[in-house]
Amino acid sequence: MMLMRGFYLFTGSLLFGLSSVNASIEVIPAISVSQYWTDNRALSVDELSEGDAITEVTPEIALTMASRRHRGELSARFQHLAYRRADETRNFQQYSASTNSELSPDLFFLDLSANRTQGAISQQQTVAANNLSLTGNRTDISTFSINPYLLKQWNSRWRSRIDYDYREIDFAATALSNSQTQEITALTSYGGGGDNIRVDLSYNGIRTESDRSTIPAEFDEIRLNTRYQMNRSWAWLLNAGYEEDRYDRATTEKTKGGFGEVGVEVMPTPKITINGLVGERYFGNTASLRLLYRYNLQTGVEAGYRTDITQTAIEINRNNAQAGVISQFDNLGDTFLVNEAFKTRRSDVRAYFQWAKSRGELSAYREVRDFQLNLRQEVVDFIEASWNWSITARSTFDLAFSVRNREVDNLPGDDRLNYAVMKIETQSTKNISIGGDYSVTSRSGEAVQEYRQQQIGLFVSVAF
Repeated sequence: MMLMRGFYLFTGSLLFGLSSVNASIEVIPAISVSQYWTDNRALSVDELSEGDAITEVTPEIALTMASRRHRGELSARFQHLAYRRADETRNFQQYSASTNSELSPDLFFLDLSANRTQGAISQQQTVAANNLSLTGNRTDISTFSINPYLLKQWNSRWRSRIDYDYREIDFAATALSNSQTQEITALTSYGGGGDNIRVDLSYNGIRTESDRSTIPAEFDEIRLNTRYQMNRSWAWLLNAGYEEDRYDRATTEKTKGGFGEVGVEVMPTPKITINGLVGERYFGNTASLRLLYRYNLQTGVEAGYRTDITQTAIEINRNNAQAGVISQFDNLGDTFLVNEAFKTRRSDVRAYFQWAKSRGELSAYREVRDFQLNLRQEVVDFIEASWNWSITARSTFDLAFSVRNREVDNLPGDDRLNYAVMKIETQSTKNISIGGDYSVTSRSGEAVQEYRQQQIGLFVSVAF
């Protein structure tokens, strides 16, 4: 139903764009063929691991269209996987579409987006960096979004924008709950580059309905952010507002009330910026400190620390949840998502560079979360690195690596998940590219099933 609704909207939007005599249209069909070898087809424990050869055939077609006030892209992929030793095949349909239309010049705009992909049913079970593993922890995920907005530039300093955004997420797996979210945002800003004072006044209202929850999750916030530049070296920062959220929860705190922060931003040199804030929210204090060093436009380092109160949807499984938590959500199944408020302490660092033929990024963070609902603490350490090197004008080498370590105080041991991917690709002609990749996925920890998988693959892609 959602896909048909999205099809009608995208078709109408594209027809609107195609009505322009200056519209340019491009249709690009393509096909890719890959052959992979894996030493652990089903991400099993070491003693049960089985190797296999996997053939992947993926035909796809893309349509792009652009005119003076309209841009649109649609693509469809069909992924066919054949496992030689398992004597099994899998098929996945993947779609993506997006359009942007200027319905009224310099005032009224409309964005549409939709996609269908595959993802993990539960992050607590076996997961991999790609879609090739033969496990039951995969499902189709369909999303749809419609976003009309008004945008007005009143003068060189004053700008306003009002958005309405409707998002819908549908899961093929019955273990997960579909959701519909409506969000209204309004922002008006005064000030720009070179101004001594900048003022941002905003409103954000979110309402999320879940198919398995009788009470919608609601969040409202009004915020005022100000910055006053005293001189070239430092500026005052002042933020204030009111927020309130309402959703299913087992705690007694009322997560509503005013909040405020005051701070200072120091610029000892044109390349270094340091800012710090202290404040208070409904049931706790907040503080942050951030350092930015920009060597040039392409290279820099930033690091920071922040303690705050926030909310998110967390996954709870009946096997490890407390009895008091389970009784609050009897109708949600064995694995369910619950909106939860928690205090967080986060330290992070990021370094990036871009040279003539190479670019890369390294980031890391540690986050300590004190959950209110489960009365427990969770610590997450994460490191991620990526590097791209243009060997020649038509050849590239990519390297990516990530490590996530998660510790929960009411579960035995930790949970460490590692990914490493190395890929080389060369475009022998304008329409043909060939290459190969090697990946390693591993998971270890007393609280999870341990496994390790290596994959090596060769591919050929042809665009017609």
